[in-house]
Formats: sequence, C-alpha cells, structure tokens
Amino acid sequence: MASGEDGDASGVGRRPFWQLAPEDAWKRNLYVVMFAVFVSFTGFTFVLPFLPLYITQLGVTDQGDAALWSGLLFGISPLLAGVLAPFWSILAERRGRKLMLQRSLAVFVLLIGLMAFVANVYQLLVLRLGIGLFGGVSAMSVALASTIAPRHRVGEAVGLIQATQLASGVAAPFIGGVVVDAFGLRSSFFLASALCAVAFLIITFAYNEEREHGAVPAAGAAGTAPAKRRESVREYLHLPLFVGLLVAAFTIQFVDKSFGPLLPLYIATLDAPAERIGTISGLALTFGALTGSFAAVAVGRLSVRVEPRHLLLLSLIAGALLCLPLAFVAHWWQLLVIRLFLGLFTGGTLTLAYAIGGRDLPAGAKMGAFGTLAGVGQIGGATAPFVTGALSKWASLSAIFIVDAALYLLLIVWVWQMFDRGKEGAGHTTRTSALAPGDD
Repeated sequence: MASGEDGDASGVGRRPFWQLAPEDAWKRNLYVVMFAVFVSFTGFTFVLPFLPLYITQLGVTDQGDAALWSGLLFGISPLLAGVLAPFWSILAERRGRKLMLQRSLAVFVLLIGLMAFVANVYQLLVLRLGIGLFGGVSAMSVALASTIAPRHRVGEAVGLIQATQLASGVAAPFIGGVVVDAFGLRSSFFLASALCAVAFLIITFAYNEEREHGAVPAAGAAGTAPAKRRESVREYLHLPLFVGLLVAAFTIQFVDKSFGPLLPLYIATLDAPAERIGTISGLALTFGALTGSFAAVAVGRLSVRVEPRHLLLLSLIAGALLCLPLAFVAHWWQLLVIRLFLGLFTGGTLTLAYAIGGRDLPAGAKMGAFGTLAGVGQIGGATAPFVTGALSKWASLSAIFIVDAALYLLLIVWVWQMFDRGKEGAGHTTRTSALAPGDD
C-alpha cells in the first residue's frame, strides 16, 4: 500500500512530455517562429534556384545577359532587405513584433504570387525590388528570436532559427524541380506563395506576443514599475563590442555566401564526370546545409555553458585553416570532404556572434540592435556573389577561397581587438542599464 501511495505521490506535478516547464515558456513562441520560417523558406527555395531558367523564358536568350540578370535579381532583394533591416526592426519595437513579421510574410505572399504573371524581366525586377524593400523575413526572424529568449540563451534561440533556415533548403530545391518539370515554372511561384500564406496564418493564430521573455510594461501602467529606458541603435554604434559584431556578421555571411555561385564551375575543373557535375554540386550544397544546421544548433546550446567569445575565435581559426586548402584541391572528392568539415566548424560562427551580443550588449533597443546585426550580415551575403564573379573573371575560380581565408584571418585580429576593448565597457554598460527583473 505504502509503495502505491509513494508512486502516486511521485506522479503528482509531472508534466506531459509536450508541455514546457515554466522557465522554458519562452520556447513556445520560438517554436512557432521556427515552424513559420521553415514553411516560408521552403517556399523561397522552390523558386530561387530556377530564376535563371525563368529569365530565359522571359526573352533573355543571350547567355551573358541572362547571367547578368540572374546576378542582379538574386542579389538585389537581400541587399535591400539588409539595408532596411534596422528600420523594420526598430519599427517592430514600437508597433509590434508580430505585426512586422506578418507584414513581411504578407508581402511575400503577394509579390511571389505576382511573379507568375510577369511578361518580361523588367517586371520581375520590380517585384524583386519590392521584396527587398518590404520583405525581410530572414533578418526579422533572427532579430525576433533574440528578443524572445533570455539573455544568456540568445545563442541557442538564434542557432535554432538559423538551423531551420538552412534545413529548409535541403530537400526543397529537389521538390521544386519536380514541380517545375511536372507543371511548369510559373506553377512553382503559386506553390511558394501558398506556403508563405501558411506561414502567415501560423504567426497570426499561434504566436502570442504577450509571452515574450522580459516584456516590459509601459510606464505609468497601474501596478507596474516604470519602463526601462530604450537605447537607440545609434548609441550602440559607440560600443566597440557592437562594432566588432557588425564586422563579424558582415564577414561571416560574405564568406558563407561566396561558395555557391562558382561551385559547379569549380567542380568541373576537378576531374568530375561531366554528367555528374550537377549531382556533385548538389552534394556540396547539401553537405553545407546539413553540417551548418547541426553546427548552429550545437554551438547555440554550448554557448549557454561555455564563453561564446572563445568558441567564436576557435571557429574563425578553423575557417581560415579550411578555406585555404579549397583553393588547391586536385579532385572533386577532396572539395566535398573539406566542405563537410568547413560546415561543421564554421556553421555556428554567426550564431556565436549573436550569443555574444545577447550576453554583453545593453538590454534597451534589443530588437533594433539585433535587426541591425542581421541586416549587416545579409548585406555581406548579398555582396559576395558579385565579388566572386569578378574574381572568377579577372583572376581565377579558386581566388575566392584565398580571399575567404584572408578575411577569416583579418577577422580573428579584428574581433580579438574589438572584444578586448569592448569587454570592460560593454560589461559596465550592461551592469548599469536599467534591466527589468526578468531580463537575465
């Protein structure tokens, strides 16, 4: 009898496995954002790989002109989105984070759907400009994750968002290719628009803005403490630590996005069978997405227990050591092996930069600060294809890997200096900021 009573007593208070502990309640909103990001990014990757083919169908038949238009259409949207990310993030602080994410997704629903009806490449350019000006789902989701999580778990939250973004690109291009072959290019835009609509509905009905961690009530509200002062993003620019993080975000994303545009061409020079170049290129991209997803999640969780500054420097050193050999490989399988390890060791570098910001930056204007970080990183990724193309034309296909290794080495020195200079100042600012009780 006693044994049975003990068993009943031990069962009291047990939660179902799907129910979050009170201290992890913030994860509910994070999982909602992750689901919406996965669905919407799957839609993006249904159509983006096939834009060059769509351009030729719109009447651009010259190969050189088609390549030029492809680069412009690929790069213009993320470039504009990165420039405007601080603006939209600051507006989200003032008007509502959920509302701004809904706005971004609604823009994608409309403009991607309209792409199916364009009659020429100029109309397609206008729509891509619109996506860059008014979209910005990528930067918004990362900035939002940084505000949902407690300060010491920002790296974990951002790592999960980045892993979700990468994971959506593993199978989606293949599925998109099947759709294109079966139903035509224009149908893929309808499917992508529909997936963005699903993501919009997920945010609308499942995201609860009141659950955000550390939400601070307005000053003067009955029974509440006065609201903390919000620092502006301009004030953050006076912090050496924040400047170092901006440089890190730009460089990390530049290096990461510099591989894609030349992989098929480079693999063709490495004794790859002509009929297998597409497959090998796809494997290289898949390896990068899978290992990058794993690394982002792993280092995000590790940064909760280990100082993320040390992890970031180790990751950058590994990146420099692994990028350089890519310029001198003789066979395609060597490139695949190095790409695998490169993803494992550097896939979490951007996550670590956010983890450092979450721990050491002041609490005010948090959405604007992280939106700026995400935007600068997006600008770095958007400029990489242009630089890669220029180096490939005027130097060699392998030149970008030497440049990437040099950038990692310079970033190691820069980050070391900025973090060393900003450590005391950022720590002092964090301690003296008027933090709400729940912020830590």
